[in-house]
Amino acid sequence: MFNTKMKRWMSAGAAAILSATMLAACGGNGNTSGPASSPSNSPGQSAEVEVYPENGLPKNEEVTLKVGYFIGGYGREWFDKAVESFTKKYPNVKIDITASSDMQTILSTKISAGNDKDMFDLFNTAPAGGVVSLAEAGKLEPMDDIWDYKLPDVPDKTVKDLSMPGMYESTPLIQGKRYEFAIFTSFGGLFYNKKLFEEHGWNQNPKTWEEFKQLLADIKADGIAPITFPGIHPNYHTWAFGPAKNFELADINGHAEQFIENYKTYTLPQYTSPETVETWTRFYELGKLGYFAEGLPALTHTQSQMQVLQGQAAMVSTGTHVENEMKEATPADFEWGYMAVPFRDSEDQTLWIRSGTTGFNYIWAAKPDLNKKWAKELIVWLLHLDNQQIAAEEAGALPMRKDLTEDPSRTVNLTSSAQAVLKYIADNKAHTYKASRSVSISDPNLAQAEKLLNENIVKFALGKQDPKPILEEAEKLLTKAVEAAKK
Repeated sequence: MFNTKMKRWMSAGAAAILSATMLAACGGNGNTSGPASSPSNSPGQSAEVEVYPENGLPKNEEVTLKVGYFIGGYGREWFDKAVESFTKKYPNVKIDITASSDMQTILSTKISAGNDKDMFDLFNTAPAGGVVSLAEAGKLEPMDDIWDYKLPDVPDKTVKDLSMPGMYESTPLIQGKRYEFAIFTSFGGLFYNKKLFEEHGWNQNPKTWEEFKQLLADIKADGIAPITFPGIHPNYHTWAFGPAKNFELADINGHAEQFIENYKTYTLPQYTSPETVETWTRFYELGKLGYFAEGLPALTHTQSQMQVLQGQAAMVSTGTHVENEMKEATPADFEWGYMAVPFRDSEDQTLWIRSGTTGFNYIWAAKPDLNKKWAKELIVWLLHLDNQQIAAEEAGALPMRKDLTEDPSRTVNLTSSAQAVLKYIADNKAHTYKASRSVSISDPNLAQAEKLLNENIVKFALGKQDPKPILEEAEKLLTKAVEAAKK
């Protein structure tokens, strides 16, 4: 009798322990799931796998994540601090960082080598040629699930719940899945010396295209170049004059949704669509009026930004990273201002702004499942409000968390450029959007078309080349590339 009771008690106790262990594995924010326990291979012994209650991942299994970190305008100090707090919380996870300002080349080399073991687990920039073809080939891990992860500091809210408006919708879709995830947002436009504008009484918020042109005329009349951008890296013009302006014109014309879908899929025409031609025509007209800095063909991105700091140019086409990127050269009393280029004719029409997303974007699919789970945990850790605040204050990054951007007690500590952008968007009820492609084309005619356009951007800006024949030639090359891709 005693033995029977003892056996029943032991059986119930074992079941309770097993149940508790399984609950620990499945509890918390439900970010990941894994086995609650596993028996030891040693005869007569058993061992329970101790897990972190918030994600169900094992505490006693060491993991090393290889991280490819592109050093850009935000630097890496904020990331080092976030990694330090992450590994303090999860000491079984080691982070092996390779940081470089030429991460694109490093990525391309590793991808070409085809050694999955040597490849980064996660990386924060795309290799040359983009990521669409990598996603299509199954080389990248889908990241749709991250949007449903619970936030580490607000466990009753998901990532999607507290992300800034439009961030989820702006994440590119490739074959119906999201393969990138960003922890910061960024916005493009024209950044300027606010005090210089105040001294001259220049309009800091032109609402329409005509008001914007009048502003440029006023600046030039005062003997200062209205706009600059790096001629050596002419794609910087897109921060202020890129696809967002095409979208704005398409919206005015009543077919923004279709235009964007055509853009994503390379549906022709691209270079010769009415909106694209209009954007480049306006850009060229500004060039003929002498509204771009004469010396821009030889300028790097930092040199063009320095022109604004030194008062040689009024505005520079760039992104919100500018303040951190130029902090060593910026006078203590300097305050950045911001405006978008309004292509609209009336305030009743929607003003579109280039949105970007930055941060830890990609996970390599061929890595072990446990590595990929921890990689996602690291990404979500970067969304912790403390880490978002550090990156915003110290690196000038615009937070992904809307509970930060909507909290005046927190935004007051952001950089002047970030505050200026957020205020501008609110004051103008602007629509932010990230342009992206959902298909890839590898035919060399596409690269030739892009090269042809890039080689002529500076000529457009200086009023020395009508863009229409260049756009027509680029369209012919793109047409060949699209036709080749269909075969």
